[in-house]
Amino acid sequence: MDEAAARTPGVVVTYLASMRMWARSAMQYRTSLILVMIYGTFVAGTELAALLVIYSNVQSLGGFSLAEALYIYGTAQAAFFISDLLFTGTEYLGARIRMGTFDALLVRPVGVLPQVFADQFTPRRFCPLISAFGALVAGLVSAPVHWTWLRAVLVPYTLLTGVAVFGAIWVFVGAFQVMVTDASEAMNIVTYGGQFMTSYPLSLYGRNLMLFLTFGIPLGFVNWQPTLYVLGHPDPLGLPTLFRFAGPLFAAALWGVALSAWRGALRHHCSTGS
Repeated sequence: MDEAAARTPGVVVTYLASMRMWARSAMQYRTSLILVMIYGTFVAGTELAALLVIYSNVQSLGGFSLAEALYIYGTAQAAFFISDLLFTGTEYLGARIRMGTFDALLVRPVGVLPQVFADQFTPRRFCPLISAFGALVAGLVSAPVHWTWLRAVLVPYTLLTGVAVFGAIWVFVGAFQVMVTDASEAMNIVTYGGQFMTSYPLSLYGRNLMLFLTFGIPLGFVNWQPTLYVLGHPDPLGLPTLFRFAGPLFAAALWGVALSAWRGALRHHCSTGS
């Protein structure tokens, strides 16, 4: 069902219809939603404040100035929270399977994955994007970058690549939840842990971990590789310059593996009625 839906515009229609349904549901309690959105914006702001506190005590971190770190932070946070906005319904699959409500998604005559992506969508997911884009704009304005057309293009390129990489990871999260059921906290190591690690220069983590984050879990292509080119920094690993532009290839490969894992998980899923 998902393979057929993925080849037609129906997947987009299903996704948008599900998202609209959940958004309307959240809007029924507007006061609560507003308070939660204010709180979410405040929490995201405190994370940015933590970066500023660090730089109040040091001149550089991993060889990057505050302005450059704001750019790194902004691109990572924006990419992650856009992916969170679009795909994070996979995080709730474990609870759905335990309660037996996942089967309701399986029997509908539309693709399962777009329903999962939009599951429990709420406007509060927009809140962290405020501080993310605030940091990104501050970094763009203040970082000592010699702007060329290629560097300018790499800014939206970085965001799109980061969203693609994180999106594939969310699909892995969904597949893992279907197979293991109660594993959301374990998968947070990869999702929210990846968000945290990519928000800071990867040069902080040492060569071996940098290699793993580049070729094991390709988080290095979320924003690190293209950012090195934009900011004019050499790669600590000594990788060729072509790697600064290889993000879409790694993202496409990751999506291929993630979708295969998702299809395999669905084949092995045992519904509550079996």
